[in-house]
Amino acid sequence: MGVLFLFLGSIIYNKRREMNLTQIELADDICTQNTISKIEKHNTAPTVNILIKICLKLNLSLNDVFSDFSSRDSVEKESALDKIEHDALSFKLNEIDQKMSSLQGKLNNNDMKQYELIIGIVEYQKNNIDESLFTLDKVLQLTKSANDDIYTLLAYLFKGLGYLKQSHIDRAQYYFQMISDSFEEKLEIPNANELEVLFLCKTLAKSFIDMKLYQKAYRFSHCGLNYAQRNHTSYFLDELSYSAACAVKNDPDKKDQYDDYYNLAYYLAKFNQNKNLLKEINH
Repeated sequence: MGVLFLFLGSIIYNKRREMNLTQIELADDICTQNTISKIEKHNTAPTVNILIKICLKLNLSLNDVFSDFSSRDSVEKESALDKIEHDALSFKLNEIDQKMSSLQGKLNNNDMKQYELIIGIVEYQKNNIDESLFTLDKVLQLTKSANDDIYTLLAYLFKGLGYLKQSHIDRAQYYFQMISDSFEEKLEIPNANELEVLFLCKTLAKSFIDMKLYQKAYRFSHCGLNYAQRNHTSYFLDELSYSAACAVKNDPDKKDQYDDYYNLAYYLAKFNQNKNLLKEINH
């Protein structure tokens, strides 16, 4: 697969020196001392498997690794709604209802599509599918179903997921296809952030795997991994990698790609302590 992360030499060098490790000590059971030297001098980029092992030995998180190279302005403030949406997309439902109630009367008209989307997501996660579908339709009214609006695409996504839960496969495919038709290879959506784009990619990829639509699953998992690399972000890399592995598993011409994606998914899931994914991988 050759997924490479650039500009890591300074971070690895500084952390290694901080921990009083030599290059030989850091390289032990990971790679050669020469490889560590080349990484630190920016002469080569590590494969993700090597990067994960280096991070584990240096007690670095992926956020530590990528934070200095984020495409976002580090001083950009995240709104209260953005933080709640982040929790909803990360399946952290604790206190979301209370947080949403605290915003009532404080939102302008432009905030309402995001507000209603969060309600629709929470209802879906609570398995209140009919309520979720109704609320998501309100989101589409507010966005006027504009395909260049991230809230339209997320509403389509959760409508598709809702119909999947109700075993309405044709309806689910309809909404997933609406997203697919709206996406370009670069995944550039004007009002979207990295979390939202990668959540779309990883969820669509997983849904297409479940529906045995492996070509479409590979497209979105691969696009998501490329997007994450371009934007130096680490959201959902483990799940995207596992979906990519599942998508090419039965293709004899892509055995090497399968091994790379599978190993990457395993190392990342272990690194992120993603117990659910590790359980799925081990099965």
